[in-house]
Amino acid sequence: MRKLILGLAVLAGMQQPAWAEPVAYELIKEKSHLKFVAIQNNAPVSGRFTDFTTDIQFDFNAPEKSKIKALVKTGSVSTDYEEVEKNLKLPQWLSVEAFPDATFETTKINQIPNSKDYYAEGKLKLRDKTVPINLNFQIKDYGDTVVSEGYATIRRTDFGVGQGEWAGTDVVKNEVRVEFRITAKKV
Repeated sequence: MRKLILGLAVLAGMQQPAWAEPVAYELIKEKSHLKFVAIQNNAPVSGRFTDFTTDIQFDFNAPEKSKIKALVKTGSVSTDYEEVEKNLKLPQWLSVEAFPDATFETTKINQIPNSKDYYAEGKLKLRDKTVPINLNFQIKDYGDTVVSEGYATIRRTDFGVGQGEWAGTDVVKNEVRVEFRITAKKV
């Protein structure tokens, strides 16, 4: 009966009922990216992760019911500088052999009033640390496809990224900006 009512509401152009489930979306990997920018010796160093997946359940009418999960393979880190890329995989940095996955999961999503901007609270697990982070993003709805772009700023030392001689923040700054563009289709 719920499906019939929901189907009739959609045909009539009405919003989904309050009890409708969020819509599932599947990542279109070739149209998505996950990048980061760090500051080393007062110059930006950018990179990306090439292997990541998402689990998106989103309701435009009730973003507080929505959930987003992402899994990133840390060994897929890539930069334009071979030496930087090699070093990022070492135990002092991402320690990709000991910690092959980083995960992010939302705990709460809110829409900023009168906008297509969203604010998500969530938890990022990187290495052996789980830390709350905030994510700012926008979503554009193209019918069967959505495009979301956003960012978060994390402090690398909260996760133990950069240990030993790299624990300080004088050469490599503590703040790292993570940027993403996710293109996904309705399942």
